[in-house]
Amino acid sequence: MVRQGNEDNFLAVDLSSAAYWTADHPGPPPELLGFVQREQGALFAVSDGMGGALAGEVASQMAVTTVRDGMMRFQNNPEFQAFPFPERLRFAVERANVLINHKSQTNAEYAGMGATFTGVGIQGDTLFLAQIGDSRAYLIRRGQVAQLTTDQSLVEQLIQSNHISRAEAENHPYKNVILQALGATPNVVVAMDRVSVRRDDVVLLCSDGLSGKINGEEMLEIFNAVRGDLPMACQEMIRAANERGGEDNITVMLMHFTGNGIPLPDGDGTYQVENIERDVRLPLPTEVDAFTSGDEATLTDEGTPTQELVAVDGPAAKSASARSAESSLTGGLGLTRQMTAVAPSETPSATPPPPATQPSSSRTFGFIGVCILAVLSACALLYGLFFRKAAESPPKNNPSQTATPTPSPAPASTPAPSSNSNQNAPTTTPTPGR
Repeated sequence: MVRQGNEDNFLAVDLSSAAYWTADHPGPPPELLGFVQREQGALFAVSDGMGGALAGEVASQMAVTTVRDGMMRFQNNPEFQAFPFPERLRFAVERANVLINHKSQTNAEYAGMGATFTGVGIQGDTLFLAQIGDSRAYLIRRGQVAQLTTDQSLVEQLIQSNHISRAEAENHPYKNVILQALGATPNVVVAMDRVSVRRDDVVLLCSDGLSGKINGEEMLEIFNAVRGDLPMACQEMIRAANERGGEDNITVMLMHFTGNGIPLPDGDGTYQVENIERDVRLPLPTEVDAFTSGDEATLTDEGTPTQELVAVDGPAAKSASARSAESSLTGGLGLTRQMTAVAPSETPSATPPPPATQPSSSRTFGFIGVCILAVLSACALLYGLFFRKAAESPPKNNPSQTATPTPSPAPASTPAPSSNSNQNAPTTTPTPGR
């Protein structure tokens, strides 16, 4: 089976020069295949869309472009300049969720669409990881490979709670069920972590089209077999995944960090991933005024940025002490050997929200039930008053006799167990995966 559409997307952007590359472009700008990191840093990301027809494709495209535009704006916005790189990245991802969710709620064609997002920002000698869903980031250091991100999926929770092993998770029937996706709900919790980068580190980003077919150790074997040739490693990983079925879209990105400005790794190549809590001062993503204040571009009625970014002509100048990065990205669609650009589709404007609906049937039945109870209560009250009056008045045919009723104790009422005792209990519905 080969999918007809490509729901994956990716992002590579030099935040200092504004040069960028996504799946909507046929090839990378030359300056992104090897560039010197400057003050603003760089951002790389993979997004895997979900939804019927073209909805998944639209969701992943919105994810990468909204985050890209947001990071470019925030670094020039006086309000957001006060926040460090990871908080600006967090807010950009949160904002992408708001826009995707809004589009899915206001346009029936895109109802239920969503996207994963795994982003790696680099500033100085620190990597910042932003995670939503089950796309992954791996680190290759000193001949070892390790997964940097944690899947936000049902099977990962089962693994963490010791209900299943990782070996069992590979064939679990719910292995594609994810617990978070951009656009699925009005709010998301972005998992933000940091890890120090070391000289000759290689970071791998991929969608689950790759990680669902080959594991990290197999990725490392392929990387070593091609002697660190990044484009060849991407091609071989995709080929291996396709040989095992290749039912899903496959995107893989490799970044190699070199340069005298990057510290050497420790002797054993150890690393530590640290979680970054959300800054309490950071605005909420729904506060559009904060997002579009100052000289930033405004949003159109559909919630998409009107500002366009362009690549800067000419590669950045290199120096001996500069931190440089070499990157390569290849994607596969079924048996496709190279990522091809997907032309942006024309999307209709957002439709106005539907008119207010009539009360639901449950509320109607509830009202009828209250009315019936009220009538029964009134009848019971009248019934009780009538017989009480009759009991208090003496019989007319024998006034010498008085009736002394002997009340019989009423049996205690024991409620029967109900099979619907948890009918109103809150339930958690995991977000379906691809």
